Amino acid sequence: MRVPVTVKVGLVALGTMGVYTGYANYIPQIQSKPPAELSLEGGDVTPAQLVRFGEETFKTKGTCEICHRIGQPGTRAPDLAGIGARAATRKPGMSPKQYLIESLLEPSAYLVPGYPPIMPKVDKPPLGLNRSEVWALVAFLESLGGTVDVKLDDIPKTAGAAATAGGAPAGIKLPGDPKAGEKIFAGKGGCVACHTAGKIGAAKIGPELTQIARIQTPEYIMAKILNPAGMGTVAGFPKGVMPPTFGQTLTAKEYVDLVSFLLTQK
Repeated sequence: MRVPVTVKVGLVALGTMGVYTGYANYIPQIQSKPPAELSLEGGDVTPAQLVRFGEETFKTKGTCEICHRIGQPGTRAPDLAGIGARAATRKPGMSPKQYLIESLLEPSAYLVPGYPPIMPKVDKPPLGLNRSEVWALVAFLESLGGTVDVKLDDIPKTAGAAATAGGAPAGIKLPGDPKAGEKIFAGKGGCVACHTAGKIGAAKIGPELTQIARIQTPEYIMAKILNPAGMGTVAGFPKGVMPPTFGQTLTAKEYVDLVSFLLTQK
């Protein structure tokens, strides 16, 4: 009996699919899981291990390298080379580890001259480091020219309490449209004249905004648009360039849409 061509094609297609399906099932499957939260409380950890954990936190969850550099000036924040030793000179009567702990949990308590108060509290959103991660991060910073002597008991038990209690508080959820906000960023708002956000824009007059939502809170972003001078000027960039008139030139919806777009930059 003569088999129609369409049937032959169908049988070949089914056979091919079967082969690939079997091959795919044969390959070990890799599941993508978020990194486990670091917990060192009650554990026996050496100073060297603590420093290594702290360096990993610095480069990953802490996202510190977005603003800070080690051995070269950063555009947003001070160079951290030698901070383990310099920390002893920051505030009279405060030990290096006390200063470093305060600089992470209450960064506005002391401002390095020339730098604005733009650093978020590391144990609060958007970073949300837990107590162990703060401890390790302090040890890493101490190792940059100083002596590693920070103990877990030096870190306030309230540090990262929200994270250990079942997650950080929910961030602000705006009823804005990020796609519409992207158009405001590139169009009416004129933001691309100074800033770059992801693949949008290439200007370097103002700070890079590609990861702004990873290092700043929604409250900071909202306030910066309406009152740029009041929120400080990022080091290395000219003052007074960003106009303070967006509250008048943008409608309420356009403003919310623009903030919603910036909150996607992480």
